[in-house]
Amino acid sequence: MCFSAEASFAASGVLGATSMAIARLPKERASRPLALFPAIFAVHQLTEGILWLGHDGVVPDGYDSAALYLYAIIAFSLWPMLVPASAFLLEAEKGRRRIVLACQVIGLGVGLSYLVAIVRGPVSVAANCCGLSYQVRAPWQLGVPYLLAVSLPFLASSRRSLMLFGAAVALSAGAAALAASNQTFPSVWCFFAALLSGSLYLHFRAEARAMGHAQSEGIVSGALAHWVQRHGPTLQ
Repeated sequence: MCFSAEASFAASGVLGATSMAIARLPKERASRPLALFPAIFAVHQLTEGILWLGHDGVVPDGYDSAALYLYAIIAFSLWPMLVPASAFLLEAEKGRRRIVLACQVIGLGVGLSYLVAIVRGPVSVAANCCGLSYQVRAPWQLGVPYLLAVSLPFLASSRRSLMLFGAAVALSAGAAALAASNQTFPSVWCFFAALLSGSLYLHFRAEARAMGHAQSEGIVSGALAHWVQRHGPTLQ
């Protein structure tokens, strides 16, 4: 599979449109962090498109450097902290909340460790065959905790749509491992996960419909109760 600036920009555009569509849907307050996923991935893919252009000598070094650090912060530091937090806010079952909370602790440790490594530097990117290879001077042992922090929280969700999303993200990691080298794995997996985040529109659309039905039933029940309160004694 060959990745390019065009692929990244196209993904960014689609996800930007998806994020705007999600923003127009009614949603519970706890789901707002999750609703930001497509927008964040849109920015993420935009920065990778800029990095591809920088590799081709199209954009100045200053833009290239800013895009590199923004990409690295989102990919290595933000996601392991944001994914568990988003899942925790939406989980009601105590047992599952404990699992997600454990992932949150792991994610905070991983995200902050990567953030320190990014700030200290150096951070670099190079074209490797058909993908981009990112180098962050961080302990290699962070890899497994990172995977747990971003994959397990939604797999543990009691909401079927989010559990399926978590399973798709985990499977995409396997697909990326097969399609990419060790050096380009982060870039390829982020691209797959970005595309999958677009499916969150279906989750939010279903949630909006459920909220609409609940509100309609509440209005009907309230009106019926009011009618009975006013006319019940008369009928008796």
